[in-house]
Amino acid sequence: MNMTPYLIIAGIICIIALVLTIAIGMNPQDDNYNNADKTKKHFINLTLIYAVVFIPAILMIFVYFIIR
Repeated sequence: MNMTPYLIIAGIICIIALVLTIAIGMNPQDDNYNNADKTKKHFINLTLIYAVVFIPAILMIFVYFIIR
């Protein structure tokens, strides 16, 4: 079974999610936009989420292509 189309679709979805997350994070209309503590907390949370999701995904794709 060829997994390449599924990997391409998953990659596109991840890139779209990343772009939309950054666009939402740069919303200057938010009342608490200039609150440095809240912004720092959100940035740390997003960084952890992307690290937990993207790093294993990249590793699994790399392993997939080696084992295949």
